Amino acid sequence: MKRKSMGPGDYVVAVLFAATIAVVAAQVLWRYAFNNSLVWTEEASRYLFVWMTFIGAALGLKEGTHIRITAFVDGFSPGVRRALRLIEMTLVLALTVFLTVVGFRWVHLNADTPTPALRLPLNLVLYASLPVGCTLSAWYVLVRMVALVRSGNVEEAREE
Repeated sequence: MKRKSMGPGDYVVAVLFAATIAVVAAQVLWRYAFNNSLVWTEEASRYLFVWMTFIGAALGLKEGTHIRITAFVDGFSPGVRRALRLIEMTLVLALTVFLTVVGFRWVHLNADTPTPALRLPLNLVLYASLPVGCTLSAWYVLVRMVALVRSGNVEEAREE
C-alpha cells in the first residue's frame, strides 16, 4: 500500500485528537497538581471524541480501510465481485443518506438545548457530528462507486 499525503479531513481529525489529549491532560493536571477539578473537561473531551469518530469513519470509507470480510466474495468471478461490491456500496450509501437526513432533523429538534457544563448549543456541539460525518461518508462512498463503475476493477476501487 502506497503512502498518501494528508488531506483536509486528516488534519481535522489530527487537530481533534490533539485537542482531546490537551483537554484530558488539563483535567489530570488540575486534579492532581492543583487538587481541583475542571467541570468542563469531561464534557469537552467527549464531544471532541464523537466528532473525531464520525469524521474518522468517513475518512475510513474514503480510503477503503474499514474492516471487511471478503472470503466469501473472493471466490466469485471478477464480474460478480464487482456487482456484489456495488450492492455493498449502495447499501452503505443508503444508510449514510438516511442517517444524514435523520441527523439534520435531530439537530433541528434539539436547537434550544444547551450542554450541561459548557452551556453551548448541544445540537451544534454534539448532534451535528452525525449528519456532518454521514454526509462526508456518503460523498466518499459515491466517489468510490463512480471509480468502480468507471474502472470495472474491484481492486482499483479499493485503492483510490
